[in-house]
Amino acid sequence: MRETRLTIAAFLAGASLLASAHAAERQLQIAPSKAAPGGERRVALVIGNSSYKSSPLRNPVNDARAISKALAATGFSVTVIEDATQASMRRAIRVFGDELMRGGVGLFYYAGHGMQVRGRNFLIPVNADIEREDEVEDQAVDANVVLAKMDSAKNVLNLMILDACRNNPFARSFRSSALGLAQMDAPSGTLVAFATAPGAVASDGDGVNGLYTKHLLANLSRPGLPIEQLFKEVRIGVGKDTADRQVPWESSSLKGNFFFIAPDPSLSTEAQRQYMDKAVADAVRREQDKLTAERATQQRQMELMIAEMLAKQRAELEAEMRKRGETLPKPVAVAPAVDREVIFWESIKNSSNPEDYKAYLAQYPQGTFAALARNRTGAAPAPAKPAQQAAKPAEAPKPIARLEPALPPKPVAPAKPKPAGVQVASIAPTAALTGMGIGDPHYPKIGDWWQYRYVDVTSKQEHRANAEVTGISKDGILELVGFGTQGSARRVHSPGPLLSFSGPLWVFSPYLLSFGPVKAGDKWDAIPHQSGTASACQQAGTLCRYDAKVLGVEKVTTPAGEFDAVKILIDFNGTWGTNRIWRQATYWYAPAAKRMVKTSLRTYAGASLGADYDVELVAYKLH
Repeated sequence: MRETRLTIAAFLAGASLLASAHAAERQLQIAPSKAAPGGERRVALVIGNSSYKSSPLRNPVNDARAISKALAATGFSVTVIEDATQASMRRAIRVFGDELMRGGVGLFYYAGHGMQVRGRNFLIPVNADIEREDEVEDQAVDANVVLAKMDSAKNVLNLMILDACRNNPFARSFRSSALGLAQMDAPSGTLVAFATAPGAVASDGDGVNGLYTKHLLANLSRPGLPIEQLFKEVRIGVGKDTADRQVPWESSSLKGNFFFIAPDPSLSTEAQRQYMDKAVADAVRREQDKLTAERATQQRQMELMIAEMLAKQRAELEAEMRKRGETLPKPVAVAPAVDREVIFWESIKNSSNPEDYKAYLAQYPQGTFAALARNRTGAAPAPAKPAQQAAKPAEAPKPIARLEPALPPKPVAPAKPKPAGVQVASIAPTAALTGMGIGDPHYPKIGDWWQYRYVDVTSKQEHRANAEVTGISKDGILELVGFGTQGSARRVHSPGPLLSFSGPLWVFSPYLLSFGPVKAGDKWDAIPHQSGTASACQQAGTLCRYDAKVLGVEKVTTPAGEFDAVKILIDFNGTWGTNRIWRQATYWYAPAAKRMVKTSLRTYAGASLGADYDVELVAYKLH
């Protein structure tokens, strides 16, 4: 094929001739339209393959033309091949490698189909005839051949840009099913850029250019933009357009600085530094704003999940209590708390005045947006609060002994519901609790976890029980729980006392202290309960009653440490037919651990409904 040296104008004028004959290969040489900064030598090889027999692509040839023009405007001598065959691709790469041996900066750009086979990346020529996976190496071009040419040239700097992560049109006949391209390690002094992350697929784009190349072109013409920052800007743009379904990725071992267009020479060194600092700061701010918005969206989704689970929990509880002839009190209407912090932040988040962010920090030094506000003022990070700090309860009587009456009390019939009853399930928080939630020091945080040791008193068998907070809202705390060898499950805990069952465990409002203070003498009569595995209480003619009271505060020692804990005693009385039972469960809640640290269940009279056990906190972590 005869190669022709053209100007950009001649190249663009001839582009229309290709529109009706895309399948014809065309190779062009484009001279720089502007000198490179400092007279630097720059060479580029650009390939755009569109006219495949199987799965043709619309944009690669357009992308190759646009990139060639943009590179020529930054001082590159460009070889561009449209709809390249395997032979011409290999020949062009060999010539490109020889050019790199002469020094300067090298750039290889490819748009078209690419695939990974057994961890190696291959660029697909338009004339490839691939029916089986083992034919790829013979029919395609290994991308590592380009990297090898760059590595052996030992020139100043090299860039490899692969917009080649579209769907593999030949995958249907392959045994492997890997998508996109595989990760590649950049040789010394080289940056390898991918249109999307390893193993992912990129969009061909709906416009004149592919999505990735569109954002690459938008940033190539920006003066004074360091190469690493340029690709970060491309990543931000593509991620925004795809809601992060496509995230560009780079592998870099660059040792020096590179600008497609150098900073304005009329600016002083200090002004250039400030320009670069501002470019980096703006990109960081956009990333942080994006993360903040994502966290807000995730929180809204979590709150919706918690509300749905609470509604389901309440419906199940009402159905069970109706079987027992009991009714739940009606929910108390409480006006939602106004999140003044969010309102404050929304009013200043786009401000360019550092004093606005200082005012926010003065009012909310540990607020949700505090780190972002400090970045915008240049302030040092605020000192972290201690992760574990025991809160002293209102009253701290001396430790008391466990109550063990000699004779079981007479079973008590279920009490009639009171007009202003106990909080349960989805009942809104009382006025005293309104406003507690995310950021409140009494609440746990997402990611907090606890591990317990469960011991069956009779068999001496031990199991592990785990709980981890996965969501928080003003209405409740969502956790992921697992017991022994059983699988994990999600459970939501709402304000107020509620007794439920997890395997053989009685679980009593494990985050009770997070919803408000308790003190010695507090009582809960006929606390609601979800029987779960305690099926005996669901039988006809059965009477089951649970009553709880706060006994005081005492110091307890567990494998996880020593705690000042609030001690709560629960009495269970049940009768069905001639059978009667009396059991007591004792719980120790530690404010420092923000959860119970110890539990003990004993049967004092009557038939057993399950094993007696002891539970201790083994390990935990608060964020």
